[in-house]
Amino acid sequence: MKKIWLLMLLVTFLGACSAKTEKISTAFYFWRTTFSLTETEQQYLKDLDVKKLYIRYFDVALQNNEAIPVAPIVFNQKPEGYNVVPVVYIKNEVFLQNSSADSLAVKVYNYIQQINKSANVSVNEIQFDCDWSLKSKQNYFQFIEEFKKLHPNLSATIRLHQIKYPEKTGIPSVKTGVLMYYNMGVINSGDDNSIYSQKTAKNYINSLHNYNLPLNIALPVFSWGVHIRDNKVVNLIGGLSNNDLQKHPFEKVSENRYRVIEDFIYQGRYLAKNDVVKIEEPSAEQLKEMMKDLKNHLKKKPNEIIFYDLNEKNVTKYEKETFKTVSRW
Repeated sequence: MKKIWLLMLLVTFLGACSAKTEKISTAFYFWRTTFSLTETEQQYLKDLDVKKLYIRYFDVALQNNEAIPVAPIVFNQKPEGYNVVPVVYIKNEVFLQNSSADSLAVKVYNYIQQINKSANVSVNEIQFDCDWSLKSKQNYFQFIEEFKKLHPNLSATIRLHQIKYPEKTGIPSVKTGVLMYYNMGVINSGDDNSIYSQKTAKNYINSLHNYNLPLNIALPVFSWGVHIRDNKVVNLIGGLSNNDLQKHPFEKVSENRYRVIEDFIYQGRYLAKNDVVKIEEPSAEQLKEMMKDLKNHLKKKPNEIIFYDLNEKNVTKYEKETFKTVSRW
């Protein structure tokens, strides 16, 4: 009897250890103005079985009170083999000033179609990225309604504050939202990390249970350096990581903080002796931490994990296994 009991216990234990996790589709944002993939980027996409790219097509901003496209993408390489989702970033100022939702929708749609034609791609989904405010909400939501008459399959980015206060901020009438799980704080000279803070995120994610829009998740794999002089932020150095600072005259003073030990020019920027550069970049362990926290609060499993953003320097900071682990539920 004892042997049978031990055998049953062993079977239960082995079953628990071999419990399978579900793979979530992996996608990437492409946020450069020229579409061309390096060999390393292509290999990462292949090894991670990426079939979908969210490609920023252009921004929409105001010029002389008129909404115009800014910095449109140029395709130096055809995105063959990928399901392309055009992403249009619309500045909040556009909807604070512009109430002609129907004409703006037509203009944006036609410009997307022009780019599709030039790149020889057909698209099923279009995504809008706008950090709308209470004052711009009505115009933005009306724009979405007008655009749906032209292309019904839309998705939209969602910020954490919009998750916490949906009754005030509203929920866009799209098929899917993408929760941008980054840019959580204000860039400053202190020790706070503006890209990701678990403490900050926990102030918002309890509200995920009550958010009435299917959500996919966007996670950060980018980094930047906060250039500090006399305890004040001078500027932001995009793409800077801890690895970059090993080759230059810096002295490490804490985990992600470096002091300039002699004057020099870095990427056209003057860094003076005793300036400080604070590196903000999510670690592999933090990416796993993000997914663990989200798993405990989301209503249902997301269909996609979208990493922001596709860049050889960004992706090679992480082992491919990290991306695979994070994209499991």
